[in-house]
Amino acid sequence: MANFGSAWPQAEIPFVVEAWAEEKTEGDTCLCACVNRTPATGDLHAARDKREINGFGCGLAHTIAKAPSGREFDIWVNVTTPYMPITSDGKAPDLKPFLKEIQAAVSKAVRKAHRPEAAGSRVSQKDIVLDNLDDVVAEVSGEGRYRFNQRQLLYKLRPIVRDELGEKLTTTNFAAIITDYESENGEIPGMYREPRGSIYHPHREETITLGTLMVEDYERPPWTFNKLVYIEKEGFSEALKEERWAERHDCALLSSKGFTTRAARDLVDLLAEHDEPVTIFCVHDADAPGTMIYETFQGETKARGARKIKIVNLGLEPWEALAMGLEVEMVEAGDRRKPVADYVTAYPCEEEEGNWANWLQTKRVELNAMSTPEFIAWLDSKMAAYDKLIPPADVLVAEWNDRITAKVRVAITERILREAGLESQVATAIAAIEKPSPAALAEGVRRLFQQEPDREWRDQIEAIARERVGEP
Repeated sequence: MANFGSAWPQAEIPFVVEAWAEEKTEGDTCLCACVNRTPATGDLHAARDKREINGFGCGLAHTIAKAPSGREFDIWVNVTTPYMPITSDGKAPDLKPFLKEIQAAVSKAVRKAHRPEAAGSRVSQKDIVLDNLDDVVAEVSGEGRYRFNQRQLLYKLRPIVRDELGEKLTTTNFAAIITDYESENGEIPGMYREPRGSIYHPHREETITLGTLMVEDYERPPWTFNKLVYIEKEGFSEALKEERWAERHDCALLSSKGFTTRAARDLVDLLAEHDEPVTIFCVHDADAPGTMIYETFQGETKARGARKIKIVNLGLEPWEALAMGLEVEMVEAGDRRKPVADYVTAYPCEEEEGNWANWLQTKRVELNAMSTPEFIAWLDSKMAAYDKLIPPADVLVAEWNDRITAKVRVAITERILREAGLESQVATAIAAIEKPSPAALAEGVRRLFQQEPDREWRDQIEAIARERVGEP
């Protein structure tokens, strides 16, 4: 019903809005209106603004549907009603009172025209995301000028999904859609993922956040570690750093929260291709997801192929946890069976469940069940079979030559400068240079900012100093 009249009571007029749309390969989007199945008088036309299809004329100046840019349509709208208000003496219809229903009908018609194969089935969030992905990538990247992160795409696509389906696009579903897309089409150019986790280099006290941008620029410190251990919990890394565990084992520490990120897997692949040897280890909880953390770290996923290097699984495994007397937690079985890695099912099980895959449906043992001293001792035992790093002979000799050359050079340089009276000569030269006033320095900085707004005040001081000492 539509309400008409300037005073109460208003008339309630029944009406029906119908819409038809057909995608076209040539020309611009066209919009036509009928009233009671008869072509309406009055000027009515459509205009595109990126995704928006806007209607103008016959009382409209509104967005009536959205579709991927570059897709054009012929659209017909019919309003069946016993009363149609007009906008002029020419009896052009006023369609504004029916706007909401027109928008709904045209949006539905455009979606079906764009996806005729989905006419008899529900349009999914994935359909909407993939239809609009290219447009949103172009928007967030400034037409390819800037790098952008995955969450920027999410926040641009989320309102589009909400407008078209009335549903919320979750982070988890969006990530799955992007993973599927990239597995079929390759990585989205210019997109990076936010850091999640970190890598610690032993002997350097250097912790670097782990993200795709970091991996792109990563350079392995030469002959610093020959092992890397991935731990699914970030908290243990801090205790290992304080204990200098990484230094004792020449082992880098890689950590995140739960499953390995794409950046972590990419970093491992990068290390596998490096000239220096490295052994990769994985540490995880004794639970169903923990076994899958190892399996997906080593094996192929939708986002990446299998690792190019063998991952050594250190556990914790359920049979190992029971032998250590660690606390077992009960967990909800859930409506669906929890996936468990294949290697677990091959290990003998004397528990009442009959096999470890069944045991892990309702039980788990966390790494946190160990105290920090217990965890460090447990990890030490795992690494006992692996030697510390001793580089090849040529690397040892090159390091000796570099170190002795540097030390001799410093000693001789200091002696020569001391005998030449360096400090006295510097003081004399400085005293002979005319010093600018503070006001002149400040004015020069202001002029620099006017000409080059992205510069820093120190740049002006550096320029004046170069001029006074005669540097080119």
